[in-house]
Amino acid sequence: MTAPVLSSLLRINRQRIRTLRQTALTPHGYVGVMHLIVLYAGRHPGASQEEIVSFYAVDKASVARDARRLEDLGHIRREIDPANRRQYRLFLTAPGEEMLAVIDRAHQDFQRTLAANFSSGDWELLAGLLQRLEENACRPCPPPCAGEL
Repeated sequence: MTAPVLSSLLRINRQRIRTLRQTALTPHGYVGVMHLIVLYAGRHPGASQEEIVSFYAVDKASVARDARRLEDLGHIRREIDPANRRQYRLFLTAPGEEMLAVIDRAHQDFQRTLAANFSSGDWELLAGLLQRLEENACRPCPPPCAGEL
């Protein structure tokens, strides 16, 4: 029952990433999870790298490496967190804000493509259903049964 839904979601996301890379990321030298860092830091100024790792369920080393790349490009500023000197807080710079706008435009364009032939009611229904799926997916996993250990 869920396999076709999950398969469709995966294919849509892969197409989104492919389109995003072709239109917005590659021309600006973005690789890996750089765009996710910019998106999150743009919406949550001062976010930690750990928050980004947790939110997107991505590799900690990838976030650290790509945050350094973004800092080298001048798109983010990393500040040591005074409460935990082992963590960085991330802030977009002016070029980072410009790149955030590029990424947002690319996402809006892709969303318009997806929404073709959908009524606004259909789109709202789909958004609500996907929100519920996301909430279910983000719930903590139950402990394994004794027989599954």
